[in-house]
Amino acid sequence: MRNPYTFLILLGLFFIVPTFYLLAQVGINADNTEPNNSAMLDVKSSSKGLLPPRMTHAQLNAVVNPANGLIIYCTDCGNSGNGNLVIYTNGAWQIVNYSCLVPLVPESDTLTSTVAQIIWNWNPVSDATGYRWNSSANYATSEDMGNAFSKTENGLWCNTSYTRYVWAYNNCGPSAPVIMVKSTVACPFCGVSFMINHLIAGGVAPVNKTLSYSTVSGIPGSFNQCWITRNLGASQVAAAVSDNTEASAGWYFQFNRKQGYQYTSSRVPATPWITGFYEVSDWTSANDPCRIELGSNWRIPTNQEWTDINTDNSWTNWNGPYNSALKLHAAGELNYTDGLLYNRGLSGAYWSSTKFMLFSDSYGFQLRFNSTGCEINGQFKWSGFPLRCVRDIAP
Repeated sequence: MRNPYTFLILLGLFFIVPTFYLLAQVGINADNTEPNNSAMLDVKSSSKGLLPPRMTHAQLNAVVNPANGLIIYCTDCGNSGNGNLVIYTNGAWQIVNYSCLVPLVPESDTLTSTVAQIIWNWNPVSDATGYRWNSSANYATSEDMGNAFSKTENGLWCNTSYTRYVWAYNNCGPSAPVIMVKSTVACPFCGVSFMINHLIAGGVAPVNKTLSYSTVSGIPGSFNQCWITRNLGASQVAAAVSDNTEASAGWYFQFNRKQGYQYTSSRVPATPWITGFYEVSDWTSANDPCRIELGSNWRIPTNQEWTDINTDNSWTNWNGPYNSALKLHAAGELNYTDGLLYNRGLSGAYWSSTKFMLFSDSYGFQLRFNSTGCEINGQFKWSGFPLRCVRDIAP
């Protein structure tokens, strides 16, 4: 069919009569050549091309039940974000150069924050088989989140803006990142309470638990510091110096280890108890559970800080620590040999962050008291003691 007017008439019939089908081959050219025997439509030109429908990646994914062989020009597909010719085959859109499509950029969902925590949320996107998250714009070092659409980040500074990145990925590679920005809430004044959502996933909490921590300042020997008034992980302030409940004891920690242990009728987690580790080190910031769980301005007190408080308050037995605003009580400990609960309700032992002078590789300083005495001394680093957290108050 060489007459171009005949083709235009037939083309018009396509729009006028939707049920009309061409049974003849069609050739579109300027030299009146017959269409190739293998083609129903044969377009020939030395100066112009065939222009298929043009769609964005999002519009492409909205096509309902695409047929195998459907061809579209995608205006923003490909790793560079430039356009590519794509064909639908074997249940997926493929770039014509045999590279498949990377996913769309994820969209940020509602972000929530507390004084030390931000929950980063994003919406799923088509074609993605997983997502990666990072605190920097570096895909190579990002954390694989699998099919999760949320990441909870703890241990942050209060009243601080943070920027985070999330990529969608599939076998073809990653999308460009969505950039999310969120601030933690304003730093609380000392003397008010703040809420913390403890999660097992952070590597510190032995159980998921949401707690409200009260704070106090003006402790003799520690006037420029703010303290929490219960042990880290404790559900309540101790009701008495001999309170032997798990709710008041909170969690137990080995020196320079961030994993906390809960003890009711048994230890949680019930992993093998670690003994005999030797390291000439104070408690490092990276392993400090106070910093990780409450925020970067919180930490374990030093030996000197416990010494100053003990000295200035003239503590001689457990009544001094408990009758102070700190409400320190006999929370007991996990025995250094086997991790079993020992002396809860009978004695108290609280870690400092300082290695012991004489046996610095195996001992750490502790504040220890019972009904007859109160002192600062050393104990094996593989003992399990509660923690009381402190932060400096800006002058």
